[in-house]
Amino acid sequence: MVGNAAVNPIVAQAAEHFAAGRPDEADALCAEVLKADPDHVPALHLAAVAAFVTDRAADGAALLGRIFTVDPEHAPALVTLGDALAVKGEQEGAVAAFKRALVRRPDDAGLHNKLGVALGELSRFDEAEAAYRRALALDAHLTRACFNLAIVLAEQGRLAEAEAAYRAVIAREPAYRGVWLNLGNLLVDQSRHGEAEAAYRRALEVDPDDPGLLCNLGAALYRQGLLDGAIVQYRRAISLAPDNAPALRLLGLVLHEAGQLREAAEVYKRSFALDASDHVIASNLGACLSELGALDEAIAACEHALLLKPDHAPAWTNLGIIFEKQERAEEAVAAHRCAVVADPDYAKGHANLAVSLRNAGEIDEALAVSHRAIALDPEQPLAQYNHAHFLLMNGEFVDGFEAYRWRRKCRSLSDGDPSFTEPEWQGENLNGCTLLLFAEYGLGDALHFVRYLPMVVAKGGRIILQVQPALASLVRQLPDVTVIPRGEVLPPFDLQLPLMSLPRVFGTTPNSIPADIPYLHPDAAKLARWRAALAGVAALKVGVVWAGNAGHKGDRQRSLRAEAVLPRLVMPGVQLYSLQKEPRPGDGEVLAALGKDIIDLAPTLGDFTDTAAAVAALDLVIAVDTSVAHLAGALGRPVWMLTPYALDWRWLRDREDSPWYPTMRLFRQRSPREWDDPLMRLSAALAVLAVSAEG
Repeated sequence: MVGNAAVNPIVAQAAEHFAAGRPDEADALCAEVLKADPDHVPALHLAAVAAFVTDRAADGAALLGRIFTVDPEHAPALVTLGDALAVKGEQEGAVAAFKRALVRRPDDAGLHNKLGVALGELSRFDEAEAAYRRALALDAHLTRACFNLAIVLAEQGRLAEAEAAYRAVIAREPAYRGVWLNLGNLLVDQSRHGEAEAAYRRALEVDPDDPGLLCNLGAALYRQGLLDGAIVQYRRAISLAPDNAPALRLLGLVLHEAGQLREAAEVYKRSFALDASDHVIASNLGACLSELGALDEAIAACEHALLLKPDHAPAWTNLGIIFEKQERAEEAVAAHRCAVVADPDYAKGHANLAVSLRNAGEIDEALAVSHRAIALDPEQPLAQYNHAHFLLMNGEFVDGFEAYRWRRKCRSLSDGDPSFTEPEWQGENLNGCTLLLFAEYGLGDALHFVRYLPMVVAKGGRIILQVQPALASLVRQLPDVTVIPRGEVLPPFDLQLPLMSLPRVFGTTPNSIPADIPYLHPDAAKLARWRAALAGVAALKVGVVWAGNAGHKGDRQRSLRAEAVLPRLVMPGVQLYSLQKEPRPGDGEVLAALGKDIIDLAPTLGDFTDTAAAVAALDLVIAVDTSVAHLAGALGRPVWMLTPYALDWRWLRDREDSPWYPTMRLFRQRSPREWDDPLMRLSAALAVLAVSAEG
């Protein structure tokens, strides 16, 4: 038997080997000792640790068993047993081992920390917290215990305390692995996305090539609306791990939302190639292809998503949207109905069903379904915007204009429109303050709402009006208003408001619409020239606009082809004048074929002051729902407007007049997409007017 004096140096040498990363050498020396003294506890323990480290768990367990026959409460062996059980996922056993070890080593801060970790894995967070606090009481500088304490505090929802604990770790050891990442995640949970971004960037200083961390940073940027920055981070993550399916998935989603549709479609396809069972990506690919105009491919992608998961409501919704683009109204409604059957609480599904019902002419049901969509999720900007249209169309102006405020939160609607940080005016007396009013959307919208300027001026402030450059010269006639074309430098101002929010501010109802016309006037010199030029025409002088801006989202519903409109208006006693400034393909041939029955004024129309003077010199304007119709109404000129069954809220429902424009007469569709009837009625009315004018 080897004496302790001879054995201890060998065990010490074995320990040195182990500490240097040479467990096999350590194990060999321990075996030498154990041949001489089979119950040598230090050698048994070191051999057990070496066995566990070299993946010989059964050997390690056997060696620990031999220790416990000699010393059942040997603290180091109990700690090793606890560690081994924790690795195997046997946390209850680990907790028991650590607690037994603490009986002999109650002041071991590291051991209290180990106990806390095991308790945390069992979701016994209050006990884990107590263990970590005991560890820190014993050793206030034990960073890992402070870090672990932060984790269990976060698990208990005590976010402020958890944040303080993470920041305490940072104060001691700013480069501590994981602390910036965890702090960032904690800040995300509190929607403090800017601070989370900063934390993730600090984490990347420690570990710049962590794909998961890059994805977290991308998510924080995305939640701040910084889509380009998010895309950069997701691309970095994928460059480090090309087959990282979650990163590819997220990159596709953000590219899609950022409008980078072609790349989004390619990324979706790569993502789907990695996981052909991902019905969500198949559905999203369908939506993306739909926006690219590849409708047949889009349908195939959505149908594939539904093969994978027949009750995936978003795929039904995407399919319905595609059918709407193909003007397959009944199939669109059917698809949207499938979406809400698949998921009755799917707010977006109800919102899209409401739109498809409106397009199909089912206005009352559309309003009811829209109410359901808003009740399910009142924070949907686009759904609220569409809901505002339903309310306003039905004359519910107070609630409608309140919901209409959501348009400013719709990226798809507000992109390119002005945005300011000054406080929004709420209608109070201005008391000498400067108010900026600014135009949104189309030219017709601006012409429609400048009627409110006298009411604003009466509030006692200085008024700046920012409008599209094409309108600036025309609206400069408005008294007590400084007009600035969009794109030019604005003078300082105190408050701001979009023009289209004025009806809300003034509490407009259908009975209180400010409709004193004319509220715009033609340039006197230009009008005189036009009247002189037309003085010799005895026939009824009728200006015509048959199409609006081709980029308008509702253009297919409101615009017509020249050949569908103009020949119907050619009749005795009528001289037609084209006010169409943006001709469509084929318009020139139609105008040429009509010869002297129509005169094209477009080459003479520079800005809206020219158009206003021409309109004022004519007897009647016939137009689709576009800016010239608004202009004629604002000038107080007779205007007949061809309007779809249910597209724009401002024309209300089931009436042939407009409370906005007393000189306007509406010829609306009696059913969706059916223009023959309103064109026939308009042609007949024009014939009667021509006969009356001759008499």
